[in-house]
Order: sequence, then C-alpha cells, then structure tokens
Amino acid sequence: MTAVSYAFILAGIIILAGFFGNIFFEKTKIPDVIVLLAIGIVLGPVSGLVSPESLQHLAEYVGSLALLVILFEGGMDLKLDKLLSEFGSAALLMLLSFVLTTLGITAYLHYILGWELNQGLLLGSILGCTSAAIVIPIINRLNVSDEIKITLSVESALSDVMAVVLTVALIDAIQIGQKDPAAPFKAVVASFSTAIVLGWLVGLVWMKVLDLMRGKKLAYMLTLGAILITFGSVGVLGGSGSIAVLMIGLVLGNSDSFTRFLKIKEPLQVNQSIRFLHEEITFFIRTFFFVYLGMMFSFKELGIEFLSLCLVMLLIIVLMRFICTEITIRVYPEKEPEHFLIKLMMPRGLASAVLATLPAAAGVAGTENFVGITFGVIIMSNIMLTAGMFFNVAGKANGAVELET
Repeated sequence: MTAVSYAFILAGIIILAGFFGNIFFEKTKIPDVIVLLAIGIVLGPVSGLVSPESLQHLAEYVGSLALLVILFEGGMDLKLDKLLSEFGSAALLMLLSFVLTTLGITAYLHYILGWELNQGLLLGSILGCTSAAIVIPIINRLNVSDEIKITLSVESALSDVMAVVLTVALIDAIQIGQKDPAAPFKAVVASFSTAIVLGWLVGLVWMKVLDLMRGKKLAYMLTLGAILITFGSVGVLGGSGSIAVLMIGLVLGNSDSFTRFLKIKEPLQVNQSIRFLHEEITFFIRTFFFVYLGMMFSFKELGIEFLSLCLVMLLIIVLMRFICTEITIRVYPEKEPEHFLIKLMMPRGLASAVLATLPAAAGVAGTENFVGITFGVIIMSNIMLTAGMFFNVAGKANGAVELET
C-alpha cells in the first residue's frame, strides 16, 4: 500500500501545482506549461521514479485524449459568425506557417546536413505544426479580442490535423513506395472534408439528444461518450477525429443558431449543463498531460550536437513564423495590433510529441532520433513562449506606469 499511497500523494501535488499555475497565469499571463513540464522532468529523467522509455507506448493514447477534450472546449468557445469571418486569416496563417516551416526544416536537413529527403520531410511535417493543446487554453484566458482568439485557435487546430495527416501519409508513401507526389495532399483534403461533415452531423443529432435529456442527470457523461465514439469512428473512416470533435463543440456552443432548424422549442442550456464539467475535466487532463510529457524527456542524447540541432530547428520555426505573420498582416491589416502575439503563438507540443514516435515504430530507417529532437524543440519553444509572454506583460506594465506618470 505504500507505493499506492505515494502515488495518490503525488497525483494530488500535481493537481495542486496545476491549480496554482492556473492562478499564476491569470494574474501574470505567463503560461504554466514550463512549470508542469519541469515537474515531469524531475519525476522522470532526473529522479528516475518513472522511466521515460516505459511511457512512450502510451503517448498516442494520452495525447489523443488531451487533444480531444481541449478541442471540444475550444469548439464550444467559438462563435459561428466570427468563425466565418476569421476563417480566411486562420487558414492563410496555418498554411503559410506549416508549409514554410516544413520546407525550411526539410531544406536544412537535406542540403546542409545531408539527410535523406524523406527523413527531412518527415521531421519537417512533425515540427511544422503549432500546438492546439497549448495555444487554445492560453489564448482563451488572455484579455484579447474574440477575433484574434478565433484566428489563433482555429489555426492551431488545423495545423495539428495537417501535421497528423501529412506525417501518416508520408510514412505510408515510404512504406509502399507511393510515387504519386500529390497523394499526401489528397489525403489531407479527404481527411478534413470527412471530419467536417461527420462532426457537423453528429453535433446536430446530439442537440436533439440533449433536448430529450433536458432536466435529466448524466447528460455530460453521455456527451463525453459520444465524443469518444465519434473521435474513433471518424478516424476509422479515414477522417480527422480531432476536427470532428471541434465541429461538435462548435455546433453545441452555437446551439441557439440551430434550435429552430431542429424544431427545438426552448433554448438548450449547453453552457450551464456541459461547459462547467468539461472545463474541470480539461484542466485535469491538460495538467497531467504536460507532466507526462516532461516525464518522457530523456537526457541520454544531450550533447552539443543535439542541442545545436534543436536550436537550429527552433530558429527556423521562429524565422518562418515571423515571415508568415508579416504576410498575413499584409493581407489582413486589421491583425496588426496583435502581431507580436501571433508571432509568439508558435509552441510545439502534443501532436509533435505523438507523431515523433510513429516513423521509427513503422520501421522508417534513420528516424530513431526523432523523439529526442522533437522533445528538445518542444521544451525550447515553450521556454521561448514563456519568456515572450513575460517580456510582453512586463513591457505593458512599464508602459502603463509611464502613461500614469
């Protein structure tokens, strides 16, 4: 029982750390991600209480669950009218950021370091996406306009899915010797379209279910079960379960827009009956996910060569983010006031961590070090995010003092 007792004590400490980290963020606007990652690193590679290698086989399951609950909450926070008006800027930012970063990393690895082209493309697509699991919770708690929240939330969600679909398509192409260069992009289009249609339909159907469940208990647990089934089913059909869940959240979060169409007489109290419980679940899973991510980090590959490679990857990500932000602002000049925030929201996280384990597991030669490199970039990019948020908050505070005096 001693081990069980210690495990419960440790779980309680992690939850408390997440709670106080959340309060710290609300007061300072500095993300708590680094603190949670640091706790995981202490529990894993530093103290040896948990072996990083023993956790790798769970990465896909833990990561998918965290992404699922975060995207559902993110979907409920989106307003349909503003989403339609901001989708163009979000899609442009995502395409530019993902494509430029992927090509930049691929070019460096292939032409400078001499990697095989398929290896460079794989690592480029893995590191090409921002992290919805990090961006959405942070951006939703910042005091910024709804428009910029929607742009960055949708961009990160689309970016995650783009990376997942493209990486899996590239692995399949390498394994079967696919010669069609357009095959990965066809897979992306098919995945997105399938997910959007099915997610939208499930959301509408579920509104009718919630109408029938009005006033009854366990509506949230029933909804959570439906989300899990949809996530898995859409994946089996070749679509993106993540985007499907985002669509369900979007429909439920904008239920007032569909009640007349579905002949629902009284407004659904989705916000009161579901949102509260889901926010609690999201906090719990998000906290444990980042601690888990820290526990998976390994110091075995640490060295000058490894750190230099991770740093170069990060510099490419930063450079491409700056370029794509400037292009997006030229097309959508109304985004200019938030240009620093747009540039800053480039952390890597959940999707990249999960994807990094896939190539080696699929037997793709030369990809054994992808996990170490990816985790190095994840930690560096989140340190940069934290530092950027700190200096941004400090700069605004100094500016406020100057105005007052």
